[in-house]
Formats: sequence, structure tokens, C-alpha cells
Amino acid sequence: MYEVTIRDAIRDWVLVQGRSQRSAARQFHVSRDTVARLLVEAPEEPERHYRRRVPRATPVRDAVRPHLEAWLRENAQLQRRAPKQRWTAHRMWVELRRKGIMVAESTVRQLVRELRAQTRADRGEAHAFIPLTFAPAQRGEVDFGHAVVRLAGQEQQVPFLAARLRYSGAMFLAAFPTERQDAFLLGQRWAFAFWGGVPHSVVYDNLKPAVAQFLRGHSRQEQQAFRHFHSVYGYEAIFANPHAGWEKGSVENLVGYARRTYFVPIPDVASFAELNALLLERCRDDQQRVMAGRTRSIADLLAQEQPELAPLPKYAVEVGELREVLVRSTGRIRFETNDYSVPVRYVGFRLTLKADPFAVRLFAGAELVAEHPRSYVRGQVIEDFRHYVPLLLDKPFAVPFASALQSGALPAAWETFRQRLVVERAALGLHDGNREFARILHLCLAHSLAEVGAALELAAASSRYSADAVRQLLRWADEPTPSREPLDPNRYPEYHLPQPRPDLTAYNRLLVGRAADNGTAAVRDRGQELGRSEQR
Repeated sequence: MYEVTIRDAIRDWVLVQGRSQRSAARQFHVSRDTVARLLVEAPEEPERHYRRRVPRATPVRDAVRPHLEAWLRENAQLQRRAPKQRWTAHRMWVELRRKGIMVAESTVRQLVRELRAQTRADRGEAHAFIPLTFAPAQRGEVDFGHAVVRLAGQEQQVPFLAARLRYSGAMFLAAFPTERQDAFLLGQRWAFAFWGGVPHSVVYDNLKPAVAQFLRGHSRQEQQAFRHFHSVYGYEAIFANPHAGWEKGSVENLVGYARRTYFVPIPDVASFAELNALLLERCRDDQQRVMAGRTRSIADLLAQEQPELAPLPKYAVEVGELREVLVRSTGRIRFETNDYSVPVRYVGFRLTLKADPFAVRLFAGAELVAEHPRSYVRGQVIEDFRHYVPLLLDKPFAVPFASALQSGALPAAWETFRQRLVVERAALGLHDGNREFARILHLCLAHSLAEVGAALELAAASSRYSADAVRQLLRWADEPTPSREPLDPNRYPEYHLPQPRPDLTAYNRLLVGRAADNGTAAVRDRGQELGRSEQR
């Protein structure tokens, strides 16, 4: 291929100066055929391109193309039936290799893009979007995403709620154990509190916690709890069309941005509370960022937007399960196939259960009587040994076998102490080792498990195996250490004066008197001994 400058020089040589094509070929060191071809090219083209006369052979693409076209036709049918189970370019590449067609994944991806673009062109479709702009507090967007975290030492995928205000771009993130309705509503309640108000409308995907039934267009029959929630907070709920993520593109982008930015590296946390505290800190830090295409930070725009947000309700909406439960004779209640313990004094009573995404709480009237972490695994028993301590005092024989003590709530050292306690008490003729251990467990009602455990270690180190010894150590630990202020030399100036030497005369007289008394006693004893000798 020849440069444009050579073409222009040849055209000037032949067409302007009137010289022959043969002389042009000699002058510019090209063939006469090339000179003839350059003379007939369009002179207005600023750039010369190579023109291939015969298409390049592509045997691999030709072998792959029929398979890709068939899968793309299948995707068009799956769009309605199973949109989330369509063929992806990567899955196509895997299937091609399984069929024995060795092709690079990048080639498959490029060919899929070309086929999709050709299909859209044939249909007259164009991927064009209208840029949108919103007034302060006009709109918010909410959606769920998923990310992998290391929770209590185990890697697992957890859902997180992502929310964003469209005007300022202020975001909110919170992770939950599930995507149930209580998590969906609680996450929004936290988001509104974080922003300091409520936007006039919020756009959602067609989430099951919000939508009970599809109607015409954007209309939906809403879940009752969700309808009550947005009625109390006073905003309009708008639902996007199915499979139309661009209708809430800001929060869709936020889900990916949060996953790439705040979940890399994989967070290593002990609980959801620690993870959400970390995410909340990241949300605050993000407000110092200036988003692309803007000149002001998110914090500045949020400060401008907050006065336009609707005020929060006086009382936050209660979310989660609320029901009445009966305490069985085992001191447990049943909730969602799982059993939770309560103090045994409530056996036979009906209590009020309140469950949020993280905890199950039980109330007797207005009094909180039990609280447990919520379990989403079926058939679990969640117990607190403190609930059974009064009964263990009456039935000490059950101490070694009580399930609440075997569930791992107590450290292994406690069982070692109990066994040693039984042996030591039996050596003294007292067969009440288990009852004595129940008395130690009773101390956990007034002290933390760590405090009683520390006292237990001190008692074992000093071989004092009794509840009284542990109680005394706890009392000693609770006693405040008296503070002693240093003496003020200015208040006692006489302490700095030279002191006279002590007079030991009186002490010496005591020594002399004691020696005289000792001598008289010795004479008396000697006389008595001589008298006894004469009598014999």
C-alpha cells in the first residue's frame, strides 16, 4: 500500500505536468500498473486503504458461526421463559470446546458481538438512550446485589441492599442474611435515616417482597406490608419493566461499583453488625468523591438536596415478624421450624415474638425476656443455658446431660472444672458436685461469662473447687481499689525537721527487770528441787 503523498505526486506528474505514465513509473520506482491504478482513485480520499479482492479464509469462524447463530436464536426464545438462563459467550465457548472445536474465547466473544449487532441492524433496532436529569429529592433507586464475604471465618455469598439518590448520588449499602421482606424494608429504613429524609419517588425492580402481582404497564399489586411502609414514609413507589435494568441504571451501576470497590479484598468480619458498620463508613467516605461529569462533591450536593427531602416519620415502621407463641414444657418456642429457649419460669405462658433479619426477641408484655440470633437453617435448636439455671439447681443430676450446656456455649475448661469439682467433693464425702456446679452457673445471671470464667481459672489454679470460692473471687474483682493520694509536704512541714535520737533508757529498765525476775524464779526452782531430794 502506498502513501497518499506518493499518489498525489504521481497525479501531479502525469495529469498536471503532462508526462507519461512510463516516466512516472521510473521516477517513483513503481510499476506502470500501479501508476494506472493510482490515477483512477478518487483524489478526495485523505487516506488510502488496502482493497482485498478475495475474502480472507476463516475456517474456524466458519465452523463456529452456525452454532452461535443457533444459540442466539434459542436466547430469543429464552428471553420470556428463562431470561437469567440464557446462553452467554463464555458458556458458548465452553460448549464449543466440548464439541471438539478449538477456538479462542476472544474469537467467540467478538463473533457473538458481530452477530448481535447484525441482528439489531436487521430489525432496525438501535441501542440509544436518553440522558436523564433529576431535581433535588425527586428520585431514589433501590436494588439488591450479592457479594462474597468471610463471615465468622467462613466464606459465603450474602445479599446487600444498594440505594442511591439520583440528584446528589449519595449511596447507602447494608448487608443482610437474606433478601426477605423484613431485610428489604429495614434496609430502606436505614437508608432514609442515613440521608436524613425521604425522596419523593423510589424506583424498584420487580422484587417479590414488594410486588404481589403484575398488572398492565408499570402498575403492580403491591405486598400489603410494603404498601404500608411507603405510605408511612410518604413516597411514590415506581416499578421498572421486567428485564429493563436501564430504567434504574444508577443503582444497577452502584451494585457493580460497590462489589468491585468495597468487597475487594474479601471482607473478613465476625458478624453482620461489623460488616454493616464497615459499609456505613465507606458510604460516608464516598461522599467526598466527585462523580464523573460533575464539578461538586456528593456531600455538597447532598447538603443541597436534604432540605427538599420529605421528613422522616415520628415513629419508625416496625418491620419483621410479629406473633404470639406458646412456651412448651421444654422451655422452648417454635419459630420457622427452629426452637428458641426462654427462661423456664415462662413455661405454659404465651409470649410476643418479634423477629428482624438478625435476631429473634421474646417479650412478656413490655419486658424483654429472651434474645437470640436468628437462624435460617431448618430444624435448629438455639438455647441459652442461663434460661435453665433455676431448674438445674433443683435437678442437679441433669447437669452433665443438659443440651443447653452441651451446645458449645460454655468453654471446654468449664466441663473440666465440673469433673474435677465432682471428684474433689466426693473425696470429702460430699456427693453434690453437680449441684455445686449449678451454683457456679447461677453466678452467670449476675456476671458475664468472661468474668465467671476468669474466676474459675483462679479457683482451679489455687485448687479451690467450690462455688463459694468462685463467688468470693468475683466479689474481690468487683471491689474498687482504693485510691491513695500522695502526701502534700506543705501540709506537714514538721516531717522535714530533724528528729531527736530515741531514748532507750526506759526500754533498758524493762530488760533489767525481766532479768531480775528470771533470776528469782531460777533460785526458787532450785530450792524446790533440793527439798524433794531430802525427802527421798
